[in-house]
Amino acid sequence: MPKPFKLHSTRPLPPDAEIVTRDGKPHARLKERGRAVLYPLTKDGASILKPSKCWYFKFRDGTGTVRRKRGFADLRATEQLAAETERRVSRLRAGLTDPAEEHARRPLTEHLNDYGRSLEAKGVTAKHNRETLARISALLAGCGFVFSTDLDAGRVSAWLGDLRRPGQLVELPPGDAFGSSAVAKLFGMTVDAVRRLVARHRLPTVGSGRNRKLTRAAVQAIADQQTKGASPRTVNSYTVAIRGFTRWLVRLKRIGSDPLESLPLLSTATDTRRARRELTAEELRALLVGTRASDRTFRGLTGEDRFTLYLLASATGFRSNALANLTPADFDLTANTPVATLPARLNKSRKTKIQPIPSDVATTLREYLTGKPASSPIWGGTWATGRAGAQMLRRDLEAVDIPYSVEGPDGPEYADFHALRHTYLTMLGRNGVDLRTAQELAGHSTPLLTAKYTHRRLYDLAGAVDKLPTLVPPTGESDAGELPLRKTGTEGAKADKPVRLGVPPGVPAGYADLHSAAPMYTFGIVGGTSDDLPQPLEMQQPGASQHRVASRCTQVGDLGFEPRLTESESVVLPLHQSPNSPNRLRLTPQL
Repeated sequence: MPKPFKLHSTRPLPPDAEIVTRDGKPHARLKERGRAVLYPLTKDGASILKPSKCWYFKFRDGTGTVRRKRGFADLRATEQLAAETERRVSRLRAGLTDPAEEHARRPLTEHLNDYGRSLEAKGVTAKHNRETLARISALLAGCGFVFSTDLDAGRVSAWLGDLRRPGQLVELPPGDAFGSSAVAKLFGMTVDAVRRLVARHRLPTVGSGRNRKLTRAAVQAIADQQTKGASPRTVNSYTVAIRGFTRWLVRLKRIGSDPLESLPLLSTATDTRRARRELTAEELRALLVGTRASDRTFRGLTGEDRFTLYLLASATGFRSNALANLTPADFDLTANTPVATLPARLNKSRKTKIQPIPSDVATTLREYLTGKPASSPIWGGTWATGRAGAQMLRRDLEAVDIPYSVEGPDGPEYADFHALRHTYLTMLGRNGVDLRTAQELAGHSTPLLTAKYTHRRLYDLAGAVDKLPTLVPPTGESDAGELPLRKTGTEGAKADKPVRLGVPPGVPAGYADLHSAAPMYTFGIVGGTSDDLPQPLEMQQPGASQHRVASRCTQVGDLGFEPRLTESESVVLPLHQSPNSPNRLRLTPQL
């Protein structure tokens, strides 16, 4: 085992030092903190050798290089560390290595930088990468995690719980108007975040351009907003980010197990800060008509541009980032089935998606795209990158007297730009499109996610309930045990055919026509032997050369005739045993 030792540094000999001899060597006796200490002298006697506070030891690493390692102030603890280091080096030389041991000595900030590069190589957007790393960095700093061994689910849960707690109301400084930078510094946010709050909540301002300032009422509204605490959705974003980071550490064998695997996700149903609503068909038509006739321009988009943008968003369910980067080359509007091809780089799932377009929408787009450059974005600009889609749609909704937000069962519901995707999927559901098909059109990974985008209102539920049969017993002299049934549209059907309740007229009910037992027939081969007759698997056994028909047939495949045999007749059918087989099949009734 390596023997610990201390390093010595030279210090000038104090003038009040007393020179004494110990173990045959000169030492200087000094007083430090009220107690006498001895330090050995150098060979020239002009300096003292002061030992280090910690012990050190030397060892030979896996490459045979002698290295020096710092231990502890306690000698026994340093001896244990030296023994463990020697055992680890022995395992390393034998090929029994543990990558987690080496990575455990690296700070988490280095691992986080590697994780960011891996996300970039994976193909995530720069915005997603930036927000993910920012959330992880804030959590690591808030919990005081420095190394991977510091990760603890309990401390993370406590920190996330503090985010949910309402904060204290910030006392505003005196003044009637405040600049965006002063407000950002007051609440610890960025200037862009302050501007987004002003645009989203229509907070009052004074002035214009660089001189625009927020009124005291607007700043007070922001202060009230900050006291609510983080929403469950915000807390879940931190949880998803840190768990993705720790799972990446496990996959790369930088840690042995995931210490944050038990972190749960919060339910967002009880505290939804910003719920979206769908537009009705009447509202959507009014929006499209009013936007097309608008003479106002929003960030370079004219009324005609916004009309086709809203039309395509409502007919395909594409997200704002995808729509802002589509080019005319991504459309095929002359085919029998008009489609829009969403490249993988624009799709959230990073998969190429071919989306069908309704024929009337395709006709409108074909006229609009005529003469536009094939490789240039159709609806480019800053409306998507600047997160101004909701503001753009809000102005167009207010122009045709459609409310931007309505009161829902759990609070206000907003019709922002992403609400057009909700409208698209809700229209699919209300027009009878099954959930699996809607999931494929939406590009979702699970039908549960698609169900969150489809809204069911009271009139939808009332229409479904009205399809139930009548359950209230009749009053009067009639038998109370007989319940009349609602009309299902099958009145006048033949009495010998059963009727399924709730099946629309013309839809097959799933019942076969009545049939009677037919006489038994014997299969015979014309121009061949009974051995040439193909038998089903269950009949292929010694002596099995006959097959009994279950019922009288009225049509046989594509033969085009109805063989109805009497007791003295027989029919010869072609036997398609092989392409060159001349055999035929004779059906003879058995008396």
